[in-house]
Amino acid sequence: MPPVPGVSMSDADSVRSAHTAALSVHASVAETMRQVGARDGRFDDGLITSTARLAVAAWAMAVDGDTTTLAAHSGPDAVHWLLHPVRKPWRVAPGPIVTQIEIWGLDASAEPPRLKASFRFSGRRLADDRAQGAKADGETLFAGLLDLTLGAAGQQPWQLASGHVLTLDEFLGYVFTSRRETPEEQRQRTGPAAARPAGAGRRRAFLIRAGFADHDVRFGSSVTIEVRQESAPTRHEAVQLVWPAIEEETSRALGEGDWRPSLSWLDVIELRP
Repeated sequence: MPPVPGVSMSDADSVRSAHTAALSVHASVAETMRQVGARDGRFDDGLITSTARLAVAAWAMAVDGDTTTLAAHSGPDAVHWLLHPVRKPWRVAPGPIVTQIEIWGLDASAEPPRLKASFRFSGRRLADDRAQGAKADGETLFAGLLDLTLGAAGQQPWQLASGHVLTLDEFLGYVFTSRRETPEEQRQRTGPAAARPAGAGRRRAFLIRAGFADHDVRFGSSVTIEVRQESAPTRHEAVQLVWPAIEEETSRALGEGDWRPSLSWLDVIELRP
């Protein structure tokens, strides 16, 4: 793979991150491993967790240019779609850093048995521009999905059947942005003569705005809350903070019921003094 301007070919960091990233196992998977692993070593918890890590590490090596390990443990279609996202004009640039791995599905009774895992990582999208060559954009958060199947007796225990990567926004189904309020937004909010009050607290102020919809009843709306804390809310924190307002607005508009709103977009805006 030819070098790309602005991209560090740090495969050691990429692979190392796959082996050191936090790994979690869904409760249902842990129970399956406990029950089935006692009589079939292919479902042993140590083998399952190491399989997930090795699959992610093989993907990281492939992104950095060495597809040998990934190709040895998967079919050609799986390799292609992991490295070339479906209907996307970009691929993941070399040097991704894996931050989280989750084993969330294990169906021991399927034929063949299936193992499902996801992982999250930070990196950059590499868009191919025929006129100017490959270009990498700023750092982005991504998610990857892996589907593995159990091989026949005598073969390698688990094989990668399919997989793909997408941005975290696409994976979660809503767009998240975090930015500072513009001067024009400040003037509209406070008026031209606004001044910082004497003795104002040290905590920073943030608006959290969220658009949401309940597609079952074709209802959509938005809410805004203000919070004060020492640092900008993360994506997860922002969801937790704004969700009570979403539930309240949904109940206000539709009445009490078993509503299922989902986020469309989520903005965190730091207010100027």
